Amino acid sequence: MQKNTLAVCVKSAALATCVALTQPASAGYLSLGGPSTIGAPSDFTTLTTAWDPGAGTARSAAGNPAPGAATWSIMGAGIGDSAFGLDPHSGATTSALSALYAGGVDEMTTIGITLDKWAAVSGFSNLGMVADSGASIGDLAAVAGDIRVGAIFIDGSAGSNVLAHAFQPGTVGIFGDTYGGDTHFDNSNSWSDGGAGGTIDFHTVALHEFGHALGLGHSLVVGSVMEAIYAGPRRALHADDIAGIQSIYGAAISVPEPMSLALVGLGLLGIGASRRQPAKHSTTS
Repeated sequence: MQKNTLAVCVKSAALATCVALTQPASAGYLSLGGPSTIGAPSDFTTLTTAWDPGAGTARSAAGNPAPGAATWSIMGAGIGDSAFGLDPHSGATTSALSALYAGGVDEMTTIGITLDKWAAVSGFSNLGMVADSGASIGDLAAVAGDIRVGAIFIDGSAGSNVLAHAFQPGTVGIFGDTYGGDTHFDNSNSWSDGGAGGTIDFHTVALHEFGHALGLGHSLVVGSVMEAIYAGPRRALHADDIAGIQSIYGAAISVPEPMSLALVGLGLLGIGASRRQPAKHSTTS
C-alpha cells in the first residue's frame, strides 16, 4: 500500500467494508442503500441494529441508546461460507488469523484490546472470547461468539483493495442468518502491529471494523477512527467516535475504585458512630 493511499469504506444494509484505492484523494463516503442516521452536530453515522445485554441478543436501533454486550470468537482455518455470494469475498475458506503477521502484540490479544476501547467509553460490555463452533460462515446452526473474526482472501492487495469488512449486529431472528457481527480481514494484504514499512496496522483496522460490528457506520470527521479512510495507525478514539458509540449504548457507567469504596465505607462508619455517640451519652447522663 502506498503512503497516501485513499481508503473508501462502503456500507450496505448489513455489511461495512474498508476499500483502499491506489490514488491520492480526499476521503469519500458512499452509501449503497443501507439506512443510516447522521448525527447533529457530529458526523458519525449509526446502522440499523445494536447488541442487547447478554450473549446472542440484538435489537433494532429504535431502542438506542441502551446498554449492550457481545462475545467474540476466532474462526480457525478451513471454514467456508454457508451461502457463498452473500459474503463478498473470493476465498473459498478462511486461513489462520494468527498467520496475518508475526511480532508485536498478537492478533487475538489485539481484538480484545480494541473491543475494550469501545467498551471503556460506553454502555457496551465486551463479554470476552468464547470457543468458536467451527461452523460455516453464516450457518444457521452456528453456536459461537456474537462477533466471529477470521481471515480470508477478499479481493487481493492490488487495485480496489478491500482491507477488511464487518457485518452490523444481528441475530437469526433479525436477518435470518448468523452473519451479524462477523468481521473478516483480507489475508492477501501485508499486516503488522504498527503499520511500518508500508504494511497495514491491524490494530487500527480492527478498531474501525469493530465499530461497524457494534453498530456504527462511517464518520465525516477527519481524524476519527470511523472516518472512511485508512491513513496509517489511528488507535485512539476521537470525540466523534465516542459520541457515536454512546448514541447506541449510552455513556459509560462509572464504578468507584476499591479504595474509594473503602473510604465511603469508613465515612458511613464515622457517620454511624457520630450518630450513636450522642444517644449513648444521653442514656448515661
